Amino acid sequence: MAAAAAAAAAMAPQGCPGSCPNFAVVCSFLERYGPLLDLPELPFPELERVLQAPPRDVGNGEVPKELVELHLKLMRKIGKSVTADRWEKYLIKICQEFNSTWAWEMEKKGYLEMSVECKLALLKYLCECQFDDNLKFKNIINEEDADTMRLQPIGRDKDGLMYWYQLDQDHNVRMYIEEQDDQDGSSWKCIVRNRNELAETLALLKAQIDPVLLKNSSQQDNSPRESPSLEEEETKKEEETPKQGFFLCVLFCNFFSLLHFSFQVFKVEFSQFENLLGFL
Repeated sequence: MAAAAAAAAAMAPQGCPGSCPNFAVVCSFLERYGPLLDLPELPFPELERVLQAPPRDVGNGEVPKELVELHLKLMRKIGKSVTADRWEKYLIKICQEFNSTWAWEMEKKGYLEMSVECKLALLKYLCECQFDDNLKFKNIINEEDADTMRLQPIGRDKDGLMYWYQLDQDHNVRMYIEEQDDQDGSSWKCIVRNRNELAETLALLKAQIDPVLLKNSSQQDNSPRESPSLEEEETKKEEETPKQGFFLCVLFCNFFSLLHFSFQVFKVEFSQFENLLGFL
């Protein structure tokens, strides 16, 4: 499966904001808490666009207004009296608490000249500050279960790769992979950015699964559940051997449940996914 994931990752453009783990974190926060905090709606492509705004010597020398508004609201929500014409000054002060090197760099170069990784790290920090310094917000989310507040992976494969799936308000899709024990985000990759890449990734996954395993899994799901006899259990244990496709089958079933919604959203013909999945 590692080869399939690598092939899927190769299809996605590198060096864009979506390839950074913090992009998914910020998008998850905006999707879950944006309406509660009255934050501007920024679909995935739009957020990528404003984060990649050209530097002063190439563009018009201004930070996109959507990005300015997002920073203003996040800073104001934690009690900062920020004005639109001095928002970068306030951001530098906040950055000094987070990363003094970046604060110095921003003071010398300006926000537009900062790297995408730095911009996303600052946005993530401002989002995290809401949980500590936004008292109204804090009182509301304190009633939530901590596990439900985190975006969970939709599955894992036999190589230990975790798969993450996001869908924004405009039905733009993103899918990511990450090694299970990754501590620094170095293995994080965006492998899906549109519905065509989603179909290609599913095809790669399907190619790794034993067709017999898929058929047996489908039959088991549709058959009446009966308690096996002791003899049947012993026979089953003797016959069972590690199957390479098992984890892939579990992962693929998670993809399948997502597609029940996705192919309506994307207006993709059901027959196309029938041909792709082969076990509907």
